[in-house]
Order: sequence, then structure tokens, then C-alpha cells
Amino acid sequence: MTRGYVVGAYAASPTASAWDPDVEAAYLGTLAEDPRIAGFEMPWTGALHPRDEEWLFAHLPARLDVVLTDIPRVFLTITQGDEHYGLASDDEAGRVRALRDVAALRDDVHRFDDRMGRRVVRGVELHPGPRGSHASAGSLARSLRELAGWDWGGAEVLVEHSDALVPGHDPEKGFLSLGDELAAIRDAQADVGVVLNWGRSAIEFHDATRAIEHVGEARRAGLLRGYVVSGASDRVGSFDRPWADVHNAFRRSDLHPHGDPTSLLTEELLAPVLSEVGSEPWIGVKLSWLTGAGSIADRIAMIREALDALDRIQAA
Repeated sequence: MTRGYVVGAYAASPTASAWDPDVEAAYLGTLAEDPRIAGFEMPWTGALHPRDEEWLFAHLPARLDVVLTDIPRVFLTITQGDEHYGLASDDEAGRVRALRDVAALRDDVHRFDDRMGRRVVRGVELHPGPRGSHASAGSLARSLRELAGWDWGGAEVLVEHSDALVPGHDPEKGFLSLGDELAAIRDAQADVGVVLNWGRSAIEFHDATRAIEHVGEARRAGLLRGYVVSGASDRVGSFDRPWADVHNAFRRSDLHPHGDPTSLLTEELLAPVLSEVGSEPWIGVKLSWLTGAGSIADRIAMIREALDALDRIQAA
């Protein structure tokens, strides 16, 4: 990954609910003016863009790379009734359905690179559903053994950990534990790394102080390749329930005037976590804009405040 931050800009897009190509072009183009940003994390929903692939090919800022995430495809497929779908599924038919989608994603990596005339896709984040009660490390290992042998055009294959199924907690994703994912990668002997997310760790533990545990576990395994900073909340606020996987911004403060007043994410809590992450993995941010209102400038200010926070933490 080119050094610099990866921004999941789609989470705060002003066109998420109503597509407007001119507004989206202004949003992404203005973000790309920040030299600290090396790439965008973009959602793969079964296509390279949820609205207009040709628009994406024409408007992706020329200097930026891309990390593709399949979480929209995986989560929607499961929640819309295919409860056995996923790379970690113990139901063979469900596992094969997920592998077919990943094969389509692989083909889209090559197509994206071809259309852009360069290697634009630097990483692919895979999410090993289904719910942990229908999944196992052994099934995930079988899938990873197969897909890791495919030609990914130089893109790094990554398992992004979502919240695991924990007794006593209502899960958001409820997928495998990080330990099971790491075991599957080792068992598969696959060239696959792991990406962690601060907010998803907090959601899994129902505790904003324990994200560092996941970092230590992945680092001891030698598999941590990326770390995404997004928040979480333990109360009803701008969203309708606590511990929702909605990528809350930093807690509102003088340094984060565009932040979320209910967020648990603070620079003080994040600092020791990023220290444990170290300098090798790439760092990203993915923050949602919490209301339907708000200008492009407001959304970009929220993201830049987060990047300022990462700069301060890493310079300390």
C-alpha cells in the first residue's frame, strides 16, 4: 500500500441516499486534494460502483489507489435471507455461493485496473460470514486455500475482522472470532493478511478500552496489514440503538467540532492502540455523517479533523 491514509469516503457521501454525480465528483475531488490521503476504500456490492461504474472510471482521482471491501455484498446477502452464505460457512452450498462472488470480485479487480490503465486496486477486504453459529475456521481455511491461489493482479488479499458472535451480546455481524480467522489463515498457509477496525472491536467487546487486545493478537500472529479507525457508541444518539456498526466519528470536542457527541472514540483511547499497531500496517479512517443535512465542506471537515488526530497521535 502506498504510504498515506486510506479513507472510506463512501460512509460520509452526500449522495448515499440520492445519487447526484456532480455532487459526488465535487466531494471526492475535494477530498483528494489532501496530500495525506493515498487511497479510498470503496464498497463492492456485486459491481465496482453501486450507481454507475462508468462514472467511477471517469472520476476516480488519478493519483489515488483503491481498497475494495465486500462487506455490503456479504451482509446484505445474509440479512436478506441467505443465512448460510459466506466463506466460513459449514454449509457447502453457502460456501460455494460466497466463493463465486469472490471470483466475480477478483475479475472486477482486473477490470478496474484495465480501465484505469494502471494497478489501482491495492487491497481487497473479505468478510467471512455467516453468523458464527453457522461457520467454522475449517470452512474458512478451505475457502482461503482456494482463493489465495487466484491471480489478484497484485492486490493484497485481506480478511477484515467484524464483531464476533459473543454470548450475551446482540451482534451486529456476529461472524467468526479473530482467533478463528487467524487460525484459518495459518491452516490454509495462504498469503492473506488481516485488517482490524477500532469501532468493530469496541462493538464486539461492548467496551471501548479493549480494541488493543485484537491488535496484539493479530500482531503476534504476524498478520496485521491494515487498521481502520471508526467509532462506536454505547447509547442511543444520532442512531436508533447502541453498539451499531455505523462508523461514528470522533467524539465531538474543540478538536473535533464536526464529531459525534455520543461517540466513544477519542484520541486518548486511540493513541495506545495505534502505538501497538506500529508503522508497518496501513491506516485508514471510515466515518459516517450522522444527519441527512450538512454540506460537502462539513463532511470533509469531519474527515480532515480525524486525519489531524492521526497525525497528532503518530507524531507524539
